[in-house]
Amino acid sequence: MQISLNLPNPLLLLILGLLYAPRSSVAQTLQLDKIASFSITSTQRSLNIALPQSSQPVLLSVELCNLVDGQQTPKFFASTGTGASTSSSRSTTRSSASASSTPGVVVGDGDEPVDVDTGLGVWTSPQTFINGGTLKVQIDPSARSGTWRFNVGLSINVQTPLHAFSSSHPLYGDAASTSALVFSEPISDTAIPFKEPDYPRYDLPSPNPPAPSPPDSTRSSNSTLIVIPTSSLLSADGRSTSTLTSSSCFLQSLAAGNTGPTITPSLVLRSQEEGWRTQFLVDGLQPSTNYTFYTLTAQGSGTRLSAPAYFKTKSAAFTCTLVHSLPFCPGVSWAAPFPPLAGDPTTYDSTNFPTAIQDMLTQSLGNFTASLKTFPCGREIYSIIQSCASCERAYRNWLCSVLVPRCGEIDQSRSLALEPPAALVSRSVGSANTTSASPRLDQTVFSSGDGVTDYMELLPCLETCHAVDRACPPNVQWTCPRKGLNAEKSYGVGFVDIPGDDVSGGGVEGKGNPGKTQDAYGNVWCNAII
Repeated sequence: MQISLNLPNPLLLLILGLLYAPRSSVAQTLQLDKIASFSITSTQRSLNIALPQSSQPVLLSVELCNLVDGQQTPKFFASTGTGASTSSSRSTTRSSASASSTPGVVVGDGDEPVDVDTGLGVWTSPQTFINGGTLKVQIDPSARSGTWRFNVGLSINVQTPLHAFSSSHPLYGDAASTSALVFSEPISDTAIPFKEPDYPRYDLPSPNPPAPSPPDSTRSSNSTLIVIPTSSLLSADGRSTSTLTSSSCFLQSLAAGNTGPTITPSLVLRSQEEGWRTQFLVDGLQPSTNYTFYTLTAQGSGTRLSAPAYFKTKSAAFTCTLVHSLPFCPGVSWAAPFPPLAGDPTTYDSTNFPTAIQDMLTQSLGNFTASLKTFPCGREIYSIIQSCASCERAYRNWLCSVLVPRCGEIDQSRSLALEPPAALVSRSVGSANTTSASPRLDQTVFSSGDGVTDYMELLPCLETCHAVDRACPPNVQWTCPRKGLNAEKSYGVGFVDIPGDDVSGGGVEGKGNPGKTQDAYGNVWCNAII
């Protein structure tokens, strides 16, 4: 049986065109300096997003938020409107290979691919963008199911995309078995220039200063912590990482899918030279687990994603407790062998810090300051780069690292030993100290058994002692132990200082990263960041 259609040729062509034309839709026009969210399904096949006109060049950023199992990622192509000038100053170049790698994807002569293989792609328009443009999104024709979500930003600041990626890392403080302290990058323009005290009233900081108040400039900074079990970023073979690690929305979705951690942010001033940071106290982690963390910071109308940093929680047998937010010891952010806490709070800060140790700290600082000011501070100089004030800061850092011990732990799961090894020694509270002539303060205060009885201590860096020697006037008569003789008994040696021998003799230097006590992978060689 044969059926014939008596239709005019133009009408027949119109029906056939509607049946077999690629499915496409035009989304709303994207606004300048705004981030908008979109999605595309396998049934849509393609999506065109209109880019608005601008009298200036624009910077387009595309952030892919998810993957669909078994399906290729969408392809993104940017093009200018008709009549726009064509300049060679673009951040991406057209690659015929990237276009032809997906069969059936139609690419026009003026279309340029936006590479989102790592989760974030950026494209710079020609010098003028007076006719606007189009962002084309196309799905692999073989895709049968799935929805892809992505964010698009269009900035007239061609130096910084709305989805920015930072090369600097956030800062790792320390971790216990189920909690951790981590910090954002320093907040811009919050560093406090050092003001030398004036003669004749040469006032040094109080041994027990009040907590500083954040400046108004910190109000506009809004940092979010993204913490993810590192295993979630690994492929099935456990060797390669997930492809979308430059996408903040993808990382946030991964973090949301992992139940457990609760994050408490606060603003802290760990170092005047660095400026204020956002401190994150993370609870509800799993013991002996590797974590990757990022910070996502508001930046005008956009965001800035930090580079990743890493840490591993201690084992379930780890009994030390995190200590932080101490105005008299601003650099302290580690686990100490103090009595365990029940309920809320779960960590030590200025509100519940052991009184006996705080009294010893403030008394030592007061006595040292009194001795220091026997030198005519402010009236005479003993160095062109140091002063009594810098001497006091160096002594405070040393004292806090010595009187607030830092707990550590040997990672028994490592297939290779940490090289160089961390400066760990075994401590037993209430027993004779085998590495020092006198008992440590924590052994004296908690000898009743209320504290941690046995722990591994991560020794202070020898450089904290040398910093006092370099900063203080000769009449203080500060002396540090020698490497190769007795320094290794109470300090971590050879991890931070610049490679090469020095006049103190002995020891091998340069094993660690010069000027650093830790790296972005959670390895810490000795205590007190300097």
